[in-house]
Amino acid sequence: MEVVKSLLKPKPTPQQQLCEWQCRLRNEGRNIERQIRDMQKEEKKVEKAIWDAAKTGDACS
Repeated sequence: MEVVKSLLKPKPTPQQQLCEWQCRLRNEGRNIERQIRDMQKEEKKVEKAIWDAAKTGDACS
């Protein structure tokens, strides 16, 4: 069934392909930036937890 659909669907022009690829790249870039921000937030939380534990003298956890 997919073969029939691909035969009936017109091929995108190079301009359309460029637009689609650029859109995908922008989306992936935003996703990567979001993941980086999330990791940085988690890193700050861990650092704060370490500092809080050090202040209270809790060296075991």
